[in-house]
Amino acid sequence: MTQDTKEIAIIGDGFAAATALIHLLRRGIHFSKIVIIGPGVLGKGNAYTCISPFFRLNVREDLPSVFSEDPLHFARWAEVHIDDPEAQTDAGYFYRRYDFGRYISELVSKELGSDQIDHIDAKVSNLYKANEHWYLETDKLKTIAAQQVIIATGNPPPIWPCAVQNIQTATSPLQLIESPWVGQDLGSIHAHEEIMLLGGGLTALDVINALVGQGHQGLIKVICPRALFPPMQALWKRERQPDWPKNLSPAKLVRFIRSHLPSAPTDSVVWQSAWEELRPNLNMIWQQFSYFQRRILFKRLGWLWSLYRFRASPQTINSYRKLEANKQIQFVLGRAKRIEVAQTVRVVLGDGSTLSGDRIVNCTGVGRDPLLSKLITDQIARPDALGKSIAVAGDYRVSKASGGEWKDLWMIGPPTMGSLGDVIAASSIAKQAEQLSIQITAKQ
Repeated sequence: MTQDTKEIAIIGDGFAAATALIHLLRRGIHFSKIVIIGPGVLGKGNAYTCISPFFRLNVREDLPSVFSEDPLHFARWAEVHIDDPEAQTDAGYFYRRYDFGRYISELVSKELGSDQIDHIDAKVSNLYKANEHWYLETDKLKTIAAQQVIIATGNPPPIWPCAVQNIQTATSPLQLIESPWVGQDLGSIHAHEEIMLLGGGLTALDVINALVGQGHQGLIKVICPRALFPPMQALWKRERQPDWPKNLSPAKLVRFIRSHLPSAPTDSVVWQSAWEELRPNLNMIWQQFSYFQRRILFKRLGWLWSLYRFRASPQTINSYRKLEANKQIQFVLGRAKRIEVAQTVRVVLGDGSTLSGDRIVNCTGVGRDPLLSKLITDQIARPDALGKSIAVAGDYRVSKASGGEWKDLWMIGPPTMGSLGDVIAASSIAKQAEQLSIQITAKQ
């Protein structure tokens, strides 16, 4: 090991990377042995870098847990450090997203104290192994050597899911808002503009909440396959443990889920409580299925899972209802095939029909991580069952293209979903980081 070789390199700068660092430090790894590589503020990433006060967490305050032994840590911190009268709802407190980012940054600072972590402002563009070390090449033409690597890149920023033609950036650079997650571009939208939202999930509801908050009066068209938004969060509570059948197949799993869920509205307490009772076991069940079974299950039910798993804050649903009452919002069913930009924005749908507006906002959440794609191309890793990321084992070790797993290359966070199941929630990601820190320190 050379003087410049780090013991652990963490790729990423968002929530997953920050919680990995926090738990490694808490387990006794000295800060000087760790390097962070990412271009943003540590702990904020794509999710919490937002500046919009209208972007809120979609879970109540007792759920985003960083520490398994202290699940209400954030709730207590928020009560002391956040001044947000609009956070309180009948379903709990739903705080602004940038305040949660502030919380994570403070946790990192507390663990480091007066020490300064080695944080390289760059993106990792290539990763390979030679002479028992990993080498991380960055877009700043710098190479870092490390004994062990944790990939914690999180969700990549969204990109347009279709072709975009005739972009006249000199005329109006913000006619196309490819990634609304930061929220700064939404402030330039004029009150009477006609806006098109591409996608009908939580990002679309965030944009709707921001537009209503800034007094938008124009028409909003939502382009998506179904005229349906995720339901509003209720004050649910897990009341009982499901009596899971043995030897589950995907078909038997679907039948059991249907039998467990009550005949009640999806935004009701009783329905959401039953749904949440199912979730603690679903990841283990998912991992028991074969690659083929996972692909079939996700293809048939992935959209339904996303719809009900990603429930919305009461604030965003209330904004949507205001638009609905004012007849300011309409669904346009279909998928965008092409976007054309001239004086206005024109969208060509898959069936050949078209619609136009003053601006379009990409709310699909569709992104691609170039590093993970390169690892597959270079045959360092194999793709997961869904073909959206690289595969990992149950202990987060990255699966080799040639078979087996790397002993010193791990991945945590949302990209592990295809291998491990539902790991989108902050508490699930933090739990991965905590378990991985235990594994790494146990080897020393």
